[in-house]
Amino acid sequence: MFIQLKGRKCLVVGGGKVALRKIKVLKDFEAEVTVVAPDMIEQIRQMNDICRIFRSFEEKDLKSVELVVAATDDKKENHRISQFCMEQNIPVNAVDQKEDCSFIFPSYIKEGEVVGAFSSSGQSPVITQYLKKKIRPTLTKQLGQISESLGEMRQVVKKLVWPEKRRKVLYKELLNLSLEKNMPLDHDIIEQIILKYNEESRKHEWIEQED
Repeated sequence: MFIQLKGRKCLVVGGGKVALRKIKVLKDFEAEVTVVAPDMIEQIRQMNDICRIFRSFEEKDLKSVELVVAATDDKKENHRISQFCMEQNIPVNAVDQKEDCSFIFPSYIKEGEVVGAFSSSGQSPVITQYLKKKIRPTLTKQLGQISESLGEMRQVVKKLVWPEKRRKVLYKELLNLSLEKNMPLDHDIIEQIILKYNEESRKHEWIEQED
């Protein structure tokens, strides 16, 4: 399951390297991040577009928060934070404490809006890293750009091409052509392909009717 985090208020408790990794993930998906910790490493102090609160966690910090990461170096504190979250039905991840998590972070690759995520449910991180390495050559920056280009044309395709099974065939053709060129297709080219596709489809219908 993927959750929309853009603009959502997320809380990270902790100011070390582990907290930094989780902050980067949340920011990668455009979350609104607040960090609470008595002290924070320099990388967190220098990060843009996050809110920093220099003190220990308090239950009031959960107000209006939609997701929490407990990333302190104290397992008892992480457990306490997790209990507060679960009582208030707030999704929580306590780093390296699976029993205190209501969700986990997968290993992932992200290019634009295309995301490949891998999880072993915490059993074998080496497996997820292996999968990530295997998929990396396929999930490229160009593929992310191609996805964005095709996404921008979806409404046009829906209006001009029907029924749905024909749209699926057209999407595959557009994707294959984009992959051959290893770059997004120009919108004018896509529209020309759509018109040609519709003409061929109509000719096919006429032939079937004559038969």
